Amino acid sequence: MTRPKILELGSWHYCKDVYPEETDVLWTGERPIPRGRAAKGFADCTPWRFIKAMREARRGKYDLIIVYMPLRPAWHPRYWLRAFFRQPLRPLSAMTRVFGVSWLRFVKLPVPIAVLDMNDAFVVGSHNFFLLDKAAAAFKRELPVDRWHILCHSAHPALPTRRIRRNRRWNERLAKIRPISLPAARIDTAGEHPEKISDVFFVGEVAENSWVRRVGLSELEALRSKGLKIDIPHERLPHDEFLRRLSSAWLAWSPSGYSWECYRTAEAAQCLTVPVLNYPTVERHAPVREHEHVLLYDVTPGSLSSAIERGLSDKPRLRQMALDLREHVRKYHLQDAMVDYVIGETLRADGRTA
Repeated sequence: MTRPKILELGSWHYCKDVYPEETDVLWTGERPIPRGRAAKGFADCTPWRFIKAMREARRGKYDLIIVYMPLRPAWHPRYWLRAFFRQPLRPLSAMTRVFGVSWLRFVKLPVPIAVLDMNDAFVVGSHNFFLLDKAAAAFKRELPVDRWHILCHSAHPALPTRRIRRNRRWNERLAKIRPISLPAARIDTAGEHPEKISDVFFVGEVAENSWVRRVGLSELEALRSKGLKIDIPHERLPHDEFLRRLSSAWLAWSPSGYSWECYRTAEAAQCLTVPVLNYPTVERHAPVREHEHVLLYDVTPGSLSSAIERGLSDKPRLRQMALDLREHVRKYHLQDAMVDYVIGETLRADGRTA
């Protein structure tokens, strides 16, 4: 089957990683093109390269364009000033490439566009509204269960009111959005059932991160005082050591950070360790399910402890949950699965064969 030719525009390159021969990247990031990528289908999104790519798209070179929403508008000094200071010897390309996504505002193309918001924030800035109009399909991490909340402090100074919620254009825009998960890297671990020597594993920032973590950590310490084996490293672990200790635990605490979703869930799944998550606050793509894949808890005091103690009381069940979760994550949440989901959904939304 012939794969579609794709142009990625933005500061991520998920599709290029999965389909390197079929994908070109116009890089708009404040950081330079990732090292070693410049000669492999990556190019800074300078004005002349953008114009050339749009001409090629009109002539049929590309079947799909994937665009990544920037968190802030391109004219924000954070972007163009940082880009300049990171590449002062190439000032023109550094300071113009960050505007690349915004130039789409002035272009009309016969090619379907997929728009991805991979940022931690649950809001969508007003500088990205035009992308929702141009998109055949849009995909958002941290998509609130009430989608109207993405317009807080952008389309509306506070919570969007009925005036906005009955607006036809806004209803059409929000209907294009699909939830998307963090694209996880594949982890190959030996053995179907690694030896378990601890009950719960957690490593991560607490004091400068989510309040959920600060509250939950005290419950883990209380469980340790009751005799449970709680593995909480106090320093950053080398990757191999991190995977070893994650694999050796029955449960991995995976609380919200700056956003609800965390890489830890997919990492634990591939290490055959069952994650313990606080209840989601967002729509999810191919969601992991309570008691079948993961343990869930609410954030009232004692709920985390109760979920952990109930889970550890049936370890054969935890083994089966870990196997089911690994299969689910490999099917839906690895990077190649995420890219195929975006391509398929966008082409279907545009009335083309996926």
